[in-house]
Amino acid sequence: MAVKKSVAAALLLAAAALAVFLLRPRTPDFGRLRGGKDFNVILITVDTLRADKLGCYGSPRVKTPAMDAFAAAGIRYENCIAQTPLTLPSHTTIMTGTLPIHHGVRDNGGFVVPSELVTMAEAFKARGYETAAFVAAYVLDAKWGLDQGFDTYFDKFDLSRFERISLGEVQRPANEVIDEAIGWFDGKKDGKFFAWIHLYDPHTPYEPPEPFLSEYPQSPYLGEIAYTDSQIARFWDHLGRAGLRDNLFLVLAADHGESLGEHDEGTHGFFIYQAALHVPLIFVTPFPDLRGVTSAETVALADVLPTVCEMAGLAVPAGVQGRSLVPSFFRPSAAPERLAYAESFYPRYHYGWSELKSVQDGRYKLIIAPVPELYDLDRDPGEEKNLVYLEKGVFEDLTARAEALMAEAGRGALEVDLGKVDEETREKLAALGYVGSFTDSSKLQGKKLADPKDKIGVFNELTKARETGLGGDPDAAILAISAIIAEDPTIADAHFALGNVFNKARRFEEAVAAFKRSLELKPDDAFAVINVAASYQAMGRFDEAETFVLDHIASGFEDAQLYFLLGNIQVHGGAPEKAVPYFEKCLEMNPRSASAHNGLAAVYLNREAEGDLALAEEHLSAAAAINPTLLSLRYNTAQLREKQGRLAEAAGLYLQELEDAPKTHKALFNLSRVYRQMGREDDELVMLKKTIEVEPDFPVAYFYLARIHLGRGQDYEGAIALVQKGIALKPVPSELPLGYFLLADLYNRVGDNARSEEYARKGRAATEAAKARAKG
Repeated sequence: MAVKKSVAAALLLAAAALAVFLLRPRTPDFGRLRGGKDFNVILITVDTLRADKLGCYGSPRVKTPAMDAFAAAGIRYENCIAQTPLTLPSHTTIMTGTLPIHHGVRDNGGFVVPSELVTMAEAFKARGYETAAFVAAYVLDAKWGLDQGFDTYFDKFDLSRFERISLGEVQRPANEVIDEAIGWFDGKKDGKFFAWIHLYDPHTPYEPPEPFLSEYPQSPYLGEIAYTDSQIARFWDHLGRAGLRDNLFLVLAADHGESLGEHDEGTHGFFIYQAALHVPLIFVTPFPDLRGVTSAETVALADVLPTVCEMAGLAVPAGVQGRSLVPSFFRPSAAPERLAYAESFYPRYHYGWSELKSVQDGRYKLIIAPVPELYDLDRDPGEEKNLVYLEKGVFEDLTARAEALMAEAGRGALEVDLGKVDEETREKLAALGYVGSFTDSSKLQGKKLADPKDKIGVFNELTKARETGLGGDPDAAILAISAIIAEDPTIADAHFALGNVFNKARRFEEAVAAFKRSLELKPDDAFAVINVAASYQAMGRFDEAETFVLDHIASGFEDAQLYFLLGNIQVHGGAPEKAVPYFEKCLEMNPRSASAHNGLAAVYLNREAEGDLALAEEHLSAAAAINPTLLSLRYNTAQLREKQGRLAEAAGLYLQELEDAPKTHKALFNLSRVYRQMGREDDELVMLKKTIEVEPDFPVAYFYLARIHLGRGQDYEGAIALVQKGIALKPVPSELPLGYFLLADLYNRVGDNARSEEYARKGRAATEAAKARAKG
């Protein structure tokens, strides 16, 4: 009997064990959920979005139903950290899964994403996905390198409408980005895709449209977030109607946050406190088991790429430094704590002050600065009580771990070529007053640098003074910046900002002095050299501009950019032949200078010698092969087609140019000329009127507008006024005869023979003078 009971008990235990085995949860496997299918992927990044300003992250003050719905339908990470509070570097981390220490992109402007890195788009493209991106800010323009791997990259930013800029001001609203994205999706009939949508509205200036402005009158930043959410909702609804959600993975992230006055920082980029680093991160899948998941572990934006790759069944590119978060989809917060790294080199690049670096685990955060900071984020989320001297053990442990992390991440770091930005773009940005990071801050190595905490007041004062100058009050700006310089004359960007204000006020002599002082402090700053030369040119002193640049080169700062600048000085000074050797020298130093090829093409386009058009074609083709998005490449190609008599092609190219840059008055005028040659007088008239609307001080447009009135026998008095206006604007000598001869004809038509003969004589004299000048 005892034996039977023993056997029965054993059988029961075996049966129970088998039941436990059969009913146990399977090892989490995203591949099993995916079932071997290819899913489409959409990444939405919202610029300047603090996690704690979303409803799903606990904010009761803002309505974000679309993003809240993503959190309810997916996996939300409560503690995601951006690796830098700057747009281009942060998106480089998102798209490559590497830290700034490795990828080397540490500021907006002046840095280009290294081609050696494999981007998210390239990983998808290699697996046969169609790839598209729609970006809302110039800081992510294709020229900065994040277009790698995208079949479609919608940027098209028009710098011509700006007189002075902060790089971040060149942007478009969310509705335009979403419209463009929806148009692309509507054109897709089949095939798998990866798409990235970037929305910029929470970035300054905070100007939400109605009704969001009225709903958030005390916090327009929240109004911008609510507006952005409404556009995301519109996009999501469209995907639903198009039947694209069922086979889709969606990722929502922000590149960085916004300080909103905390620690005396108004916006972002300068400090690396949580307000600028803590960002939302949400993954949405169509799988019911992965809805409403929340993980409290500390994660990083560097984790996005490896996570997306595992979700889509793609191999993670070599060298990725983030880790896949897919395991935590199934076991939230089960991963061991690790350090999240962040940095800002903005104070170093722009002011010569110390950079800031930080690491944080699930509780403590260390900021590595001249005066280090340690915070207990659980007890002190506002980072107000520095524990460096109270928690010495924690401080030493985090410091040692931070050094190990940075050493490992920096192994095999990519060298950043500060000269990769084309010369034409750099010259344009300098002319717009942009203070960029094109200087080599390694020259500060070994020097004792100021702690940004001690300089936030100066930074804020200089920022306010710049805005005052740009806002049209140069006298107040000059006083404010001069006071900053008196307190600390070593801030190169203060002198540079002062030069910009003087320039805008057309006080060019003083601008030269300010830019030269900035150059003394940062001798390798090509922007300062460009602006000194531009100020001399604005005063008509082209020889002094050339001498200044040549002297700077002779002092040991030879740079392809400066030879390109010398070529442009000659072109602007009316000596294009002298520009040729300078552009050729630029190519000698930088064989991949699309700008120099384009400059040579422009010279050859305006010469009459045999073979010049062929040379122009050769250089334009070379420029297009290197950089097909170069600012004036299409414009010069249109001029070539016009000279070749290929008028329909020329008109098409000018129209494309105007679609991207509608305020390019020379393109408008040239298109009017093409229409004239094609016999399309009504279209010519429209383009001439637009030319004058965009650039009222363009003399020759008035002449040709009057010529149409003359030809139609209409409004002679009005036509006379147009020509006189054009002459008063002092056209170049070669254009002046046309004005005089038009007046001669018009006065003849109205019966004023004396004036007709007077202007005919002036026209003949001006023609002879122009011929003599051309021969001399």
